[in-house]
Amino acid sequence: MTDLPSIASIPIERRDLPLDALAARIGDELDTLARLSSEVQRAISLCHFADHTDAAAIRGLQGIDRITQALEDLGRLMSAVSTEMPQDVKLHAVPILSRLRLHELATNLDPEMQRHEVQQEEQGEIQWF
Repeated sequence: MTDLPSIASIPIERRDLPLDALAARIGDELDTLARLSSEVQRAISLCHFADHTDAAAIRGLQGIDRITQALEDLGRLMSAVSTEMPQDVKLHAVPILSRLRLHELATNLDPEMQRHEVQQEEQGEIQWF
């Protein structure tokens, strides 16, 4: 994983964000994170562990399923909330998006920007953190 520049270091023009569109984008991002969490869970399940795995470790691994389910629910909630919001409510872009450290996340949440889907690399060298 590479370090991406902070959104604070990227100039954001002075403009407003439609709150309903921002909420919809948050819902989409939560759905993407739920999918990634599910992929992590699947990847871990394919790993070979010792014959005896500590109960605390198993509970920790089961926490991934809880994270996935919560992200899925929050994604659905934000998508539903976005359809119930008045369309004329606006937020200033700078104070909202400048709080995010990940440029890709800020771009994905900005209704005026094109979303970047997270893609899995099928081939290539695996780099461990």
